[in-house]
Amino acid sequence: MVERLLRAMSPGAGLLDFLVLFGVVIAVIVAILLGTGLFFEVMNARHPERKVQKHRVNSRKWQELAYAPGSILTLSLCFAGGLFAQWQGWGLTPWPLSWWSSPLLLGISIVLYDAWFYWVHRLLHWRPMYRFHALHHKSVAPTCWTNHHETVVEALLNQLYYFVIVFVLPIPWQMLVAQKVYDQISGMLGHAGYEHFASPLGRSPWPLASTVFHDQHHGYFRYNFAHTFSFWDRWMGSLHPSYDATVASFEPGSADRQVRQG
Repeated sequence: MVERLLRAMSPGAGLLDFLVLFGVVIAVIVAILLGTGLFFEVMNARHPERKVQKHRVNSRKWQELAYAPGSILTLSLCFAGGLFAQWQGWGLTPWPLSWWSSPLLLGISIVLYDAWFYWVHRLLHWRPMYRFHALHHKSVAPTCWTNHHETVVEALLNQLYYFVIVFVLPIPWQMLVAQKVYDQISGMLGHAGYEHFASPLGRSPWPLASTVFHDQHHGYFRYNFAHTFSFWDRWMGSLHPSYDATVASFEPGSADRQVRQG
């Protein structure tokens, strides 16, 4: 397995080498899914007071996992395809790893993906495209398992970024892997349904988005379309009016508990 993976990283690798890489990506994604899901199941059970939508219960959360195989296969194909294309020299030559360039390129890629995700998400809410996104919105009160409750078309549109980016940005593959791990964990965090990590960094004037951010998207539908940051929604007028106040109400020591979604 290791030998095949090393061969996939060498120019001139064949289909079998790509399939080995594809299999490794699938295994890693599944491991992240199970590990992160178990973490949030334990955290949510221990802290029921952190629930965002207290009046709603997702009674279908285990059924949502039936769509995970299609979602995981699609995203793994896009991600493995991007890595393979870079390793074969088809994309831009990645910059060498360094203490300054690697974090810089990783940061740029995360910002670019957030823009990609925002506009793809807005596209999926356009009436002619919504049929590919409607499945995901059956979860009005999301759980961490909702992250992969999506159609193959939606997964492809969201995850095609990881194939395209190697032709646009000279990001080292190690940083792309780090971003994908972050993307998987943060996606499940955004759907967790419980605000465990509220802090001032998740609200104005800071640009980060908290669990409340995506939970409000599921609860109210027309707000909060981005992934990691809130600035696209602020600029485009699609931020939920109570977002900042709701995050603040979950912060440690907050006395304002009435602002939370009830």
